[in-house]
Amino acid sequence: PIAARRTAPHTPELYIRTMSFTLSSRATCARAFAPIAARRTATHARRTAPVVRAADAAAAQVSIDDVKDTIGRGFVVVDIRSPEEWQEGSKRTWKKICLAVMDEEGNPELNPYFLSEIKHEFPNTLSRILLVCDDGTMRSEVAFNNISKLGYSQVKIMQGGSEAYFEKFPLTDADKRVWKMEQQAGDDLSTLVSGVDIRQPGQKMY
Repeated sequence: PIAARRTAPHTPELYIRTMSFTLSSRATCARAFAPIAARRTATHARRTAPVVRAADAAAAQVSIDDVKDTIGRGFVVVDIRSPEEWQEGSKRTWKKICLAVMDEEGNPELNPYFLSEIKHEFPNTLSRILLVCDDGTMRSEVAFNNISKLGYSQVKIMQGGSEAYFEKFPLTDADKRVWKMEQQAGDDLSTLVSGVDIRQPGQKMY
């Protein structure tokens, strides 16, 4: 739950399990979920490596006050939290592509299809993507780095994540409402054009 994540401190026992998913290298996974002190040390040791640096992710941060303007400029919000977190609160207009979930032992387990889903939803690498996780830090940075490596150049991160956004803009009933299209009886186009109904008994065409 969100409340638990807010209060739970980073402990030395929190290490990511070794995984061979195509989403990211083991080093990237470890940097994302390792303790903060260890992550800072590892980052300092690799400052000159030819990879997307943390500074790039920091520069991509969009303040909560600027989110609506950013969306107005064509950015699509991608909620990378877990399905359980979506149930706790998410806007229906946000695209939902989960980056990782916690297994029964409390270890992060990355979605091996994350990048494939990103490419499916955004086939153009110039697509404008605004990432949101719970607090705008580790998960957003991991997603930002991996998406950027695919050649996407218009990727931003919502500063403070969903917690800060919903504190500033609380969810409304309209945000939670999901519209569903229901089939309704109507004249088939062939009837309107030729005056002859070619449908089989019980068949509906639109």
